[in-house]
Amino acid sequence: MGRTAPTYRQALDERLKRWDEFERLLTTREEREAFALLRTGARRYVAQATQVGSPDLLESILLSVLLDLARRLPREPARGP
Repeated sequence: MGRTAPTYRQALDERLKRWDEFERLLTTREEREAFALLRTGARRYVAQATQVGSPDLLESILLSVLLDLARRLPREPARGP
């Protein structure tokens, strides 16, 4: 028998496909580029999200996107004691 539930990657691809209409409605190049970064972030941690096996797809997507965005933020200099 085959799988009855889609893999995380399949579920993610289905979810991101649903976001296409939202992306199409963005009006500026800057918005579309920012949206592309969100998609990249959602895909960046597929292996980790698959291993966690959370039943909540959106939670895994949001954690992936947030972690990717946090990595891109400038780091604050270390403070002394």
